[in-house]
Amino acid sequence: MDIQAVLQRHEVLKRKKEQWYPLYQALAHFVLMRKQYFTRDATAGPFLLNRVFDSTADHALHSMASSVLGQIWPNPFESFEFVPQVAQDEAVYSDSFEMMSTVNEILPANLALPEAGVMTAFHEAIIDAGLFGDGAIYTIETGDYRCPVKAKSIDAKTITYAENEHGQVDTVYMEKIYTLGQLVKKFGEKNVSAKSRTAYRDPKKLSDEIKVLHVIEPRLERNPLKLGNQDMAFASFHIEIDEKHVLLESGFNEMPVHVFRFWKSRPDDARGWSPAMTALADIRALNKLVEMFEKAGEMGLDPPKMVSSEDVLGAGKIPWGPGVSIPVHMSGRLASAGIAPIQPIMTTSNPSWAIQRMQDLRANIQQYFMLDILSDLSNTSRQTLGEANIRNELRQFMVGPHLIRILLELVTPFLDRSFNILLQMGLFGVIRGSVQDAQLQMQGISPKYISEDFISRRTSGLRGYRINFINPAARLMKLEESQGLNTLTAYTLSLAQVDPNVVKTVKWDEAVRTMQKLSGASQKVMRSPAEVLAMIQAEAEMAMQQQQLAAEQQQAASFKDAAKGVRDLGFTA
Repeated sequence: MDIQAVLQRHEVLKRKKEQWYPLYQALAHFVLMRKQYFTRDATAGPFLLNRVFDSTADHALHSMASSVLGQIWPNPFESFEFVPQVAQDEAVYSDSFEMMSTVNEILPANLALPEAGVMTAFHEAIIDAGLFGDGAIYTIETGDYRCPVKAKSIDAKTITYAENEHGQVDTVYMEKIYTLGQLVKKFGEKNVSAKSRTAYRDPKKLSDEIKVLHVIEPRLERNPLKLGNQDMAFASFHIEIDEKHVLLESGFNEMPVHVFRFWKSRPDDARGWSPAMTALADIRALNKLVEMFEKAGEMGLDPPKMVSSEDVLGAGKIPWGPGVSIPVHMSGRLASAGIAPIQPIMTTSNPSWAIQRMQDLRANIQQYFMLDILSDLSNTSRQTLGEANIRNELRQFMVGPHLIRILLELVTPFLDRSFNILLQMGLFGVIRGSVQDAQLQMQGISPKYISEDFISRRTSGLRGYRINFINPAARLMKLEESQGLNTLTAYTLSLAQVDPNVVKTVKWDEAVRTMQKLSGASQKVMRSPAEVLAMIQAEAEMAMQQQQLAAEQQQAASFKDAAKGVRDLGFTA
């Protein structure tokens, strides 16, 4: 690996990002102060509070992030499910459904672990995207069966990235500062640079800070047939920046860092654009107006006072405050003119005109963050079903594109990597006839098996599964299609009262499966096509047996009647 070339690429990406720093600093200053210090290093002490007078944007940002999180990830058990990857349901083996049933039990349970930190990481990433235009999480493979997957949000200040020709982020550079003690503990004394090893022997230098660059990028030269991590699709390097020393080289089968943009700033620019950027003008205007309003209120409550210079007042110092006594020597000239020696100066008129303007600005900021659409809980008027559907359709048109981008750029790759991690650990089952299968059986454990159909699709380069989102966002985006299917089936059944043959025009089994996908209902309630076919065949066979038995009984009854007739005929003769 050419370390110098890697560091040069990093510097190029940093220079592109630095052009955004003044905007990022302004956004952090007026919206989210804990994200400050883009244009200079953070210093110990208070935040920059001297020019912030309003928190409307801060509240709107957090409310938007919480609402979006509730739309895409209410909890792992009600957000997604894995189903077999098939062109036609009839082509699915029943063991594919059985395996995905196992996946849908084990994967959500692991992602729901508090130590996995999934919801926290998602929320922080959405906050970054709403503020700076892009957010990122790192899906970590722990190797610990108690918590095999952890999610970690990546600070917007520490990451730079680049896209491939398809507009997908496939190159990520992350800077992190370690103390010397932390560096040696993480990477081992023998793997750090010679300078760091020498410094580590001095206890006084254990707190020295070392800058480390973590590089994840496509590996250009590799042997896909080899199993080592240095031949995986993505290369990973940890580098001591100052010493240009590689601490650790490894790899990943898929990109472990998932970057998503709220919007793209430009089609030819990888950087994102955020609601806070769009609202920045109104945010600053509101902040300035609130500052002026507060000053006007302070002037009204404690106005400046005109004091006569001809009097001796309180030994030269006026003791302002409630209940104090102010000694005043009235000169003849002021007394004869009827002028009070101390009187307030009216500096401003009633500032209530600014209240409406502030309300308008606050409403605008909330609309920039889409709170009127994402959390429409203030409506008190009764609505018909049609009116409610129209409102939901409008919400889908306005919010749908943003939710789709988050699902595609963040949630889907996160689930893909989590699935692969748990699959490699054997939590979804083992291959039938493998060494793991034999070991489990020797221990008296009945193993679960990975689907043969899944293995076949994996070996042909396919994923072997499909992710079906069942979260509120998915239901919202499928609302119009599900309404169309409901209308079609209801119309068909109504026509069937006139012509019963019309029901034959609809594939009812396919309609039910399609409605399950559109409505967000769990796959658990559905029988596999193989099970349904087996039930139909069993019912047909049973019906055939019953018909055959009925025919035999009827034939026996006929023979009995015939024999009785012959006997009766003999007696008659």
